[in-house]
Amino acid sequence: MENERTLIVDGYNVIYASDTLKQFMPRNKERARAVLAERIKAIHSAESVRVIVVYDSSNERIEVEYPFGENGDKSFEFVFAPHSLTADGVIERILVRIKHKDQATVISNDNLVREATRSNGAVALRPSDLFAWIESSEKRLIELQGNRNMGKNAVLENRIEIDLFSDPEGGVSD
Repeated sequence: MENERTLIVDGYNVIYASDTLKQFMPRNKERARAVLAERIKAIHSAESVRVIVVYDSSNERIEVEYPFGENGDKSFEFVFAPHSLTADGVIERILVRIKHKDQATVISNDNLVREATRSNGAVALRPSDLFAWIESSEKRLIELQGNRNMGKNAVLENRIEIDLFSDPEGGVSD
């Protein structure tokens, strides 16, 4: 993991911290994960942050999915913890492997995860902070899109007054 900003999200912890997302649980975990990913994608797009959303699972071993990977983008991933290890344990192991811990941010309401995050030199934020960050990133993306659209519709005009027909020596050219 090179020197890049990394956002690590305690997936189900954040889902249950949101009134909107927890309505999907437990019947439709896939939908809850997809909606959360769509929201976090604003941060990923606006700030070029690597995103790792970690979930508990009943899988035999750790599994990784790329929810937006159809174009080869592997900087946004879902990591499913094996049943022998919790999502919290996976988050701690990821933190240990990150070289530039000051570039890592972990989102969780779990006090043990937050303490492990801080003791590893990373930033610990709560889900409410994540949702505020998402809103800010969404606004930024809208502004960027507006600026791009203005550029496409701009009328180009010549504002430099140059007389192409006069001689630079003061006379009129043929």
